[in-house]
Parts: sequence; C-alpha cells; structure tokens
Amino acid sequence: MLPVVDNFNLPRRLGDGLVLRWGRPGDVEAIAEFNSRIHSSSPTEPDLYVANWTRELMSGNHPTTQAHDFLVVVDENRNGKIASTLNLISQTWSYGGIPFRVGRPEIVGTDPDYRRRGLVRTEFEVIHALSAFRGEMVQVITGIPHYYRQYGYGMSLDLSGARRLDFHAVPKLENGAQESFRLRPAKFEDIPVLSELYAIHCASSLVSRIRDNNEWRYELSANNEKSVSYHQFYIVETLDGEVAGYTEAIPGTPDPNSPFTIHELAARPGYSLRAVSQFLARAFKEIAEENNKHRKEPMVGLSFNFGESHPVYTALGNIFSRTIPPYAFYVRVPDLPGFLMHIRPVLEKRLIGSVMENHTGALRLNFYSYQIALNFEHGRLKEIAPFKATSYQDGDALFPGTTFLDLLFGRRTLEELRYIFPDCFASNSGAQVLLDILFPHKPSHVAVLN
Repeated sequence: MLPVVDNFNLPRRLGDGLVLRWGRPGDVEAIAEFNSRIHSSSPTEPDLYVANWTRELMSGNHPTTQAHDFLVVVDENRNGKIASTLNLISQTWSYGGIPFRVGRPEIVGTDPDYRRRGLVRTEFEVIHALSAFRGEMVQVITGIPHYYRQYGYGMSLDLSGARRLDFHAVPKLENGAQESFRLRPAKFEDIPVLSELYAIHCASSLVSRIRDNNEWRYELSANNEKSVSYHQFYIVETLDGEVAGYTEAIPGTPDPNSPFTIHELAARPGYSLRAVSQFLARAFKEIAEENNKHRKEPMVGLSFNFGESHPVYTALGNIFSRTIPPYAFYVRVPDLPGFLMHIRPVLEKRLIGSVMENHTGALRLNFYSYQIALNFEHGRLKEIAPFKATSYQDGDALFPGTTFLDLLFGRRTLEELRYIFPDCFASNSGAQVLLDILFPHKPSHVAVLN
C-alpha cells in the first residue's frame, strides 16, 4: 500500500458548500453506489461491475490502492451528497525493459447536477500532484474519446485490439487423436512459472506492466465474476503434469454475443505455441458452450485480445473471422526530458548496428510551445536541454500537441504522423533517419492493474 504522506491542502473548500477531500473507509458504499449510477448506461440499471470494482479498490486488500487514494467532492449543503470522485491506481510498467512508475486515474465521474463547475479539473490537479509525489513518471487513463486531452493527455499508446475466432473455425483434433495437454486453474504456488511465462507473453510488446508477487497474489484471487477486475489464470500442462504454458481469460460477460476473451497466453520454451494455442481454443470453446447453457445470449466465439500483433496470431494462422484495431490509452508525460533520459539505454541500443551508429550531434525537437535538444556523443545520449528557437519553425523536427507521444510509444511512425498532421514533420533527412531509428513502430499490449 502507498500511503498519502502529504495531504495536498485537503480538505479544501471549493465554494457553494462543496468540499474536496480524500476518501475514507467509511465512504466505500456511498462511492460504490455513486459510481454504479454515474457509470451505468441505463438510469434504471446500476453498473454492478463498477460498484464491485470500487469496493475492491477501497477494501484495503488491493496491492497499491485503498480508500485514501480516492478523491471525493461532497456537498455539505445537501447532507454530504457526493458530487464527484476519481481515484489513482499506482503500478509499475516497462518501456523496452526499463521500469518506470505509472499512475492510473480511474473511475472518473461527476453527478449531472454538478457538471461544468471545474470539479474534475481540480481533482486532476491534486491526483497529478499525488502521482508526482510517488515518483510516477507517466499517467495513463482508459476513457471516452477526446475528453482527457484537456488535462494534458494524448491518445498515444495501444489499448486492446483483438482477433476474433468463431467457434466453427476452432481447429479440431485429427480423427482418433487425443489431447496432449490439460487445463487447470493457476495457484499461488505457480507464481514463479507464471512470471516466467508472462515475460514471454510480454516480449513482443514495447510497453508492459511489471507484476510483483503481491500483484500476482491479488490477481489470482480476483474471483468476483461481477467486477471489472475479474479474470482467471490457467496453467496448460502435459498429461504428465509438466507446465507447457499459461493463459489469462474472462469467460464472457452477460452482454449479448460477448466472446470468451483471452488477454494473455504463452508457451514455455520447448513447447509449440501453435499446439498450446490450438488446445486452448478447443478447451475454451468447450467451457463456453457449457456456460451458454445458463446464458440468455450465447457466446459465439473467442477473442484473442493481444493488440495489433502477437506471436499467437502467427501461430494460429489465417483462421480469424475479424480483426479489431486497438483503441488507445490516454498518456501524460509531464517531464518529457526526464522520461527520455530514463529510457536512454533503449534509445542508445537502437542506434547500435543502425545506419547512424556512433552518432554525434543534436536532435532539436520543436513542440511549438517549447523546444528541447537531444545531445548525442558517439552514440550516447549525454543530455537533454532546452534550446531557443530563432523562428517559429526552427528545429530538426516539429511536433504539435501531444503527437510526439505517439512516436515515443511506438503507436505511429513519423511518416504516419506527417500524413495525419501536416504541421508534424522532420525538417531535414538526417533528423528523419535518426527519429525512425530511435522511435520505430512497435505495438504494445499492456495488462493493466485494475
């Protein structure tokens, strides 16, 4: 658990009887009810999944989040009615193998009676300060389109993306053949091998989350089927009990035509990823068909939610019925030079063996509102410092808004950004070549801590 050491001038009176304060254990049910109502798509059907997720985050059992990681605005003129709330879920991610701390603001909501008063903006100022206090270099949000751009976020990192596999296309065993594997629920004792397999699953992703032992234990215990955090981990083993692989899946939601969703999958060295993936497709089809007996709307297929690309897609071949492109995380990097220096080993490694190996020179980036120069000496990034532009378009490359984050997090190439944003470009060929080397297209599939 990460305590709040600095109260950040809370509680704070906002006027008209509104008070901003940290959440308390006694707020659990009130905030859960509020979130279930505000985040529901139907005024007559509260969202029980969000309500239960809220309870889990405030229970004291979560590895990084508890009641005092929630912000709440209450109306003292209406018996403490909740007007607005959000929370912070702290976690550690990796960029090309370099760990960095992340703050994830979530469950952001305001009662309709209190909207357009700047409450969420004030809450974000405080939650950003808390995240910075914890040393979190990046903040990420999953949210509705466009809204969080006003708080300094760009939609700059792949979120989800999937390949759908209809049940009729699931590979069958050849006549007379027997399964070589079996499936069982993962246990705490499996954490060491789960960690090994999770690293294999993440190897194709530029950005991934680092799971510690506490997070593994918490996620293995996430067994409330009516919660946002629900999922199940399974071990794939041979008939002799040898571990061959693992997977993490959600056996469908009550939504009509919802698929059986797989979020993680890897095979251990020495085992065929194709064989493990085909076995899991058959096993999960069988589980889904059994579950369909108790559902109003049947599951109709499997969804492999591994983002834009993953070795499992290659292993299963051309049997998918549909490709779903990734959405995007909102990403905020308040200290961009600091983050770039933090991932310096990745950038320097990308230069090795490239056409600009041993590069010396300054790469001047103009973000229109400010400018920085990346200074290289013999292939090493020595420093990042501001430079003073002599004209509006001065610099080796220009990036409006948060477009550079799309390049940084591998979501778009410079050429793709130039096509979308005419004011995003390299002003000379050397800068374009260098930027393509330092920031290549590299998809991500991040298993967030809920």
